[in-house]
Amino acid sequence: MARTPVLNVITLRRLKALPWATDHQLEKLLPHFILQHIERQTSLFSEGESSQSLYLLIAGAVKLSLRSSQGEEEILVSLIAPGEFFGITSLMTGMTRGFHGEAFSDCWVAVIQPEQFISTLLGIPFSSFSALMSSTVSRWEDLLYRYTRFQGLNLPQRLALALLELARKFGVQDARGVILILQLTHEDLANLVGASRQKVTEHLKDLERQEAILRDGRRLIVVPEKLQEIAGVGI
Repeated sequence: MARTPVLNVITLRRLKALPWATDHQLEKLLPHFILQHIERQTSLFSEGESSQSLYLLIAGAVKLSLRSSQGEEEILVSLIAPGEFFGITSLMTGMTRGFHGEAFSDCWVAVIQPEQFISTLLGIPFSSFSALMSSTVSRWEDLLYRYTRFQGLNLPQRLALALLELARKFGVQDARGVILILQLTHEDLANLVGASRQKVTEHLKDLERQEAILRDGRRLIVVPEKLQEIAGVGI
């Protein structure tokens, strides 16, 4: 096994972890960390798991990734370097892991329970901090997850997913599906999915043939169940 690193205030300062914290705060926090050696290619957590622990990387590299909608490809989200925290969904009550975490190399990881981390470091109830995080940071976590998964989709899937998102936020329920209240041109949709207007027009015609979208004059009606099948992911 690799030599065990010394976990103390000097180590945290060298790694630039929590640079704003005082030495006294760090000294109080240190006893709550559990230092673990993780071998290369070992999974730390999986996408969709309950978030139980917060991690601080001491040495090595950790990879965050997710599977493509077909489950065949792995999409790289980030490489974690020493001194960085990860598994931050644990700071929000009830959140699940958005990504898969795996040791990219042999690692030393300091693990701490989020309740201990917040109450010891900040001196406030974890429930209050978690509520604040859930109403602010959770939105950015969701956006990152959606963006990363979006990159692993082909154009028909991206278009279906964009229409589902529009329906969720700017739609009115109808017996036939969801009516989009935004007036959208093919150019607008092309900008959303990063494609040419011509390609989007072709795929919109395909969606009409599959009855995943319907026309009612100038209004567009989407059929969520069929679009979800085409996208291959939920929303």
